[in-house]
Amino acid sequence: MMNKNWLLSLVFAAGLTMFTPVAAFSQISFGVGGENVESESSTIPFRIQLKGILNGTPKEETVGRVLLEISAYHENYDFAVTEAKAPDNARITSYSILQKYQHGKHNITLSGSEYWLSKIGQAVPGTPLTIVGFLRQRSGTLQLIRVETPAAGDEEKTPEKQSSAE
Repeated sequence: MMNKNWLLSLVFAAGLTMFTPVAAFSQISFGVGGENVESESSTIPFRIQLKGILNGTPKEETVGRVLLEISAYHENYDFAVTEAKAPDNARITSYSILQKYQHGKHNITLSGSEYWLSKIGQAVPGTPLTIVGFLRQRSGTLQLIRVETPAAGDEEKTPEKQSSAE
């Protein structure tokens, strides 16, 4: 009888020892990095690039239309997107970037330096733009890194270049 209890305790302890690391690892792996950055509930920002026409109709086919919101100006801007991509992650499609924002469901709230915000705010209707920034899907905010217009080209100096030239 004593040997049977001892053997049962040994099997239980061995099983507990074998499966504890697996259970602990699975808890850790789900808590860390288990979220897809492109999912609508993601709080992890990822870099995107949007090309399109501001407050106008593009000559080429669009992949979607979104409303860009600049809270400081109390303005919304219609943006016909001709290309949407995540340069750092080819797995993220234009659909996964735009699905939450198309058809006026949600606005993309723009934030960043006054310089980049004013390039969008002062653009005339029909201006083609390339907008680069970090998108946070859950809050719908896009932290601007750069805004390019074809007219600006390489001759225009950004605030960083202006301060380094002085």
